[in-house]
Amino acid sequence: MKILVVGTGSIGKRHIANLLALGADVLAYSYRQNAAPELGVQRVTDLSAALASGVDGVVVANRTDQHMDVALQAAAHGKHLFLEKPLAVSLDHSAELLRLVQARALVVEAGFMLRFHPNLQWLHAYLQSGALGEIMHARASVGQWLPDWRPGTDHRLGYGAFRATGGGVIFDLIHELDLVNWLLGPVADVTAMTRTVPALEIETEAVAQIGLRMVSGPLAQVHLDYVRPGYGRDMELVGRHGVLRWDYVQGTVWLERAGATPVVAHQVPEGFERNTMFRQHMAHFLARIAQPTLPAASPLPDAIDVLRLALASHIASDERRHVDPRSLSPISVPQPTPQP
Repeated sequence: MKILVVGTGSIGKRHIANLLALGADVLAYSYRQNAAPELGVQRVTDLSAALASGVDGVVVANRTDQHMDVALQAAAHGKHLFLEKPLAVSLDHSAELLRLVQARALVVEAGFMLRFHPNLQWLHAYLQSGALGEIMHARASVGQWLPDWRPGTDHRLGYGAFRATGGGVIFDLIHELDLVNWLLGPVADVTAMTRTVPALEIETEAVAQIGLRMVSGPLAQVHLDYVRPGYGRDMELVGRHGVLRWDYVQGTVWLERAGATPVVAHQVPEGFERNTMFRQHMAHFLARIAQPTLPAASPLPDAIDVLRLALASHIASDERRHVDPRSLSPISVPQPTPQP
């Protein structure tokens, strides 16, 4: 199977390595002229010609504000798509992409690899079983000091520093919005507050507190930040029959019931590592190309819904109001309001 990877930054290189390990024939289109030597794959210099060639699928791993253009071109050529998150920086052309994908029966996976985390897959199944009872509220949190993300690079020059290229914690750390939507959605109401952090010397928001009200009733809080001194990621769900607490760093889900000592309900298996999620998601993408009747793990409509949540969060914070994400039409990403 032949796969074209568009974009050879850190995530593009990860996908290339995983595709090679999975036995795929990989081509790469790089926006960086000096990126070819260390990739270990054939580099193509004409993106249009590559999309018109005999590749089976395209991994869209370039800068977020360029995702949609490449995705539309690839879909027009009938190529299956693996789309890195977030889908785009606006809803523009998202309906067009969805029409193309549906008309051509294309396989699409959005890059929300946390859906392949074993703790979260167990947690999803547990919630589906109803064992926790009616869900009352939830909280999801992730944070890390931005300069520590990619050692050897200047965070002030990366995409995370600029809203127009998909930076800021709301776009950059969109996984938590996806998880809440996947576990409890859809969402009916969004509120948000954000703040910049001058010490980081970036224009984008470095902290976001997002409030969500689900159509089915539960409330959720999503916390995202670039400032936590050490990496942390966790989630808590409170139901009528108990509380589930997930800790990414420990790889555990704790279950607490009234009057009982909390117990470890699920633990990641031995040998699990972060790249396991990426590799399993890519393997699923390849399997779906070979057998399109397999269900999507992270379908395009979900990616559009989560993009709506991110845009609604920006609007809610900038305009200090409640926003129904379902009401958003294809509009450009709002410009940030200057903060004191």
